[in-house]
Formats: sequence, C-alpha cells, structure tokens
Amino acid sequence: MVFTALEKNNHERGFVLISAMLFLLVLTVIGVMATNTTTVELQIASNDRISKTDFYNQEMGLATAAINSLDWLNGTFVVEDIATARFPKANPTAANDENDNGIDDRSEIKDSAGKIVSIYKVRNLVSPTSAIDSWDDIAAFSAAENHPANQVPEVEHEGKPPVGSGYDPKFFYIKRFVTTVYSPDEGRKVVLQEGTYKAFNRN
Repeated sequence: MVFTALEKNNHERGFVLISAMLFLLVLTVIGVMATNTTTVELQIASNDRISKTDFYNQEMGLATAAINSLDWLNGTFVVEDIATARFPKANPTAANDENDNGIDDRSEIKDSAGKIVSIYKVRNLVSPTSAIDSWDDIAAFSAAENHPANQVPEVEHEGKPPVGSGYDPKFFYIKRFVTTVYSPDEGRKVVLQEGTYKAFNRN
C-alpha cells in the first residue's frame, strides 16, 4: 500500500499525541509518588520532633525533682511505712493545687508558656512491687497498676549501701526511693525513672 505525504503526517501526529499523553501520565505518577513520599517524611520528622521534645521534657522533670528533693526527701517521708511513703500524697490541698486540676502543683513541671509538660512522683522501692492506689491522678490511668509511678522494678526498700558509696555497711544502711516522670498528654509514652537512696546510722 502506498501512502501520500499527507497521510503519513496524519499517522505521525497520532503517534506524537499518544506519546505525549503517556509521557504526561508518567510525569503525573512520579509527581504523586514524590508528593506522598514528602508527606510521609514530614510526618516522620514531626513525630520524631514531638518524641524528642517529650523525652527532653521528662529529663527536665527528673532534674527538677532532684533539685526539689527537699520537698520530699525529708525526715517525715523517709521514716514512713513502706506502704505509704510517697510524694505527693493524694488529694492535694488548695494551697498545693492553685490551678485546680486535682494534681499537686509541687509535682508539675511547666514550660515557659505555663503549660504542664511533665509530672513527677516519688515512692519507696519495695519487693515485691505493690501498686499504690491513691495517687492524685490515678483516675487518668483507670487502674492503680497502670499508673507509671507503680511500674517500678522489684528492689528491697532497705539494704546495704552501694559499693563505693563511702558508707560502711557495718555502720550504715540505706532506704531506696524512685522518681518517676511522665507526660500529662495522652499518647505521649515517654516515662523516665531514676532511683535514689538515703543513708541511716545503724544505732
């Protein structure tokens, strides 16, 4: 079969049109994939930033609890029965709950904007671990055993001073306590704990 020049041009125009449409389709698919990838990466970066910020807030909570140890590591606290030694107690007084949220203000850590970013609790270390059912914010965790401050390792409350502490076991013994910090925001899962002890004479 013999084609004229005009017929050849018409056939070529159809081929170019199909090629252009396929090329545009490929570009569209690549563009959509690139957009989806960018969106996922932005979400990952955002979640990573939130997680790190939460971790740093809880670290700040541990440091603040240590700085404010005079509030809780006092004579009354350390000589209490091992079943009741905790800070703060449940149901804070009005003087210790100015923001009226049911949580003792002394255990709340706030950022520069005044938002509560960390809460800390201090309790004795006992073996076996016993759940304390009277934390001031126990209702937020539905059950005592779910509260972060009750998720502590099983360690004896009283014992010998650590090796290298400078306290001779013949003359001193220690009582162990643990500080637990956690975020008040739901979905923030960072919980940090730090142990401490106080030495006593054996007389």
